[in-house]
Amino acid sequence: MCVRYTLHQSDAALKAISRALAKTLTAAVAAEPRYNVTLTHRMPVVAAGGGGEAEVRGMVWGLVPFYERAKTPRRMLPNAKAETATTLAAFKDGVAHRRCLVPANGFYEWRTAGKIKLPHLFTLRDDEPFAFAGIWEPADGDLPETFGVLTTEPNALVAPIHDRMPVLLTEATMARWLGAAPLAVEEYRMLTQPLPAERMSVRPVNRFVSNSRNDGPQCLEPPEDAPPELNLGFT
Repeated sequence: MCVRYTLHQSDAALKAISRALAKTLTAAVAAEPRYNVTLTHRMPVVAAGGGGEAEVRGMVWGLVPFYERAKTPRRMLPNAKAETATTLAAFKDGVAHRRCLVPANGFYEWRTAGKIKLPHLFTLRDDEPFAFAGIWEPADGDLPETFGVLTTEPNALVAPIHDRMPVLLTEATMARWLGAAPLAVEEYRMLTQPLPAERMSVRPVNRFVSNSRNDGPQCLEPPEDAPPELNLGFT
């Protein structure tokens, strides 16, 4: 499950998406650096507009399915399993008609060591920006547009820490994911495969990030007490 990520270089992430789509994208409001994005945060998302053209929109993380809209409180779903999202009521219409790109610079997962949970930051090599494969739901009354992130099986880098990882899209695959027309089964399966481990890096970071209320560059700093190193096979 992916429930935390960082978008502290939003300009770089949006430029990467712009290159992938061959279209200049600008946010209506400049995005503040966010080092500890979590559920309920409003974040920039690239989705198809009314005319089918890609645009940057502010959406709240935590997909609210159609059957939750009238409930109090509403259930918010951060993730959807790629393997089952095409058949589950909460996600299948979004997968078919409302696929979006969620700009990001990295995501966090925690490794349990005894009674302590140690945060690790996963990025692409050379801190290359990327996008999560997302789906979104329309606004409804006082409910804003909401989005969720698809997850898949972990690659060899993520597996020692977590049994799931988000679906990561690069400049080569972003345009293929974005859209409002159903994807062919094989295309969907190909796009939701785990990114190869050799394209990624991981490092332990400060436990400051473990508190969802904390934000700022300290989230990316090394841990105050160096944890035991993992033998992950990649750097």
